[in-house]
Amino acid sequence: MTTDDDLLAAARAVAAEDEDRAGVAMLVALLDHTGTATTGTPDPEDRALAGQVQRAWEVLRDADPDTTVQDALAALAHLRLRPTPDVPVSPGAGSLAAWRPGDTDRPDAAARDAEASRVVDAVLHGRHLRVVNWHNTPASHAAELRRELEWYAERFSPVTEAALHSALDTGRWADPRPGVVPAFFDGFASAAQVAAPLCEELGLVGWFYPPTEFLDCPPAQQRAFAAEHDLGVLDEDLPGDAPLAMTWDALADLATRHVVCGHSATHASSASVRTPADVERQVHRPLARLTEVVGRRPAGWAWLGGTPFDPTAPGDAAVAAAGIRLWTSNAAVERLA
Repeated sequence: MTTDDDLLAAARAVAAEDEDRAGVAMLVALLDHTGTATTGTPDPEDRALAGQVQRAWEVLRDADPDTTVQDALAALAHLRLRPTPDVPVSPGAGSLAAWRPGDTDRPDAAARDAEASRVVDAVLHGRHLRVVNWHNTPASHAAELRRELEWYAERFSPVTEAALHSALDTGRWADPRPGVVPAFFDGFASAAQVAAPLCEELGLVGWFYPPTEFLDCPPAQQRAFAAEHDLGVLDEDLPGDAPLAMTWDALADLATRHVVCGHSATHASSASVRTPADVERQVHRPLARLTEVVGRRPAGWAWLGGTPFDPTAPGDAAVAAAGIRLWTSNAAVERLA
């Protein structure tokens, strides 16, 4: 039985976690904006899980007004979806809310409650997914990454772009095991050199989110680019001017076996994209380059900070207008088209 104290401690642990080093497990909702998704009849397991999400949200909301339903989902995942059964949690003081970019405002209380209601309803009707987010996966962490991915591969099924759309269309997953998405953000060379081969060996499908200008950046300038654009470079990374970013050839190769999504040009937030010039640089050019390299339109999109889709935001609207079908936020995968 998960207590309120368990939820609070787990939320503090997630908020304090170094996401540049750890695989952060998330339970996310599947939301559909097309009107074509099939809504299943709630089964007992989904009903129980939806109740847990609702309770976790109420506990965290009452304890810290800065939280969103993302924090409730992350706390539950920390307790339920981690490779180590006794993952340490943090008692006592500390923020319960996840980091957000400095230019990204916290939604007001009504908006946060509305988002939570949408998420709970999706979970109730079986539209939910497990996602584990990694950023940098250097070779020095390969053994740890293998252990984590092995744990997920033993318990969960791989999720392709087609499988996700099929689950939304039919209301059920083809594989009886729950699906898991190992997501690798920020275009580091280690994602192609370490993470992708491990996923392939273990039968998992990775979802990769590279900021395109990082891949364009000459190796000697990549550390400066990373520092300027909030890309977490680890002490364990190769010294000197060794490439930090994957190459375009490496991305093209892994795209034949994995899923590639857009992540802006410079690791931008939605809030930072305001003008037509911003939209051109952060949306249109990255999508064109990714389409050229991988031979098809990217499967989805995510901004820095994992904000939900907002059709009134210039960058978000441009992504939708470009025909990108999936939107990745910290609380949901949203189907736009």
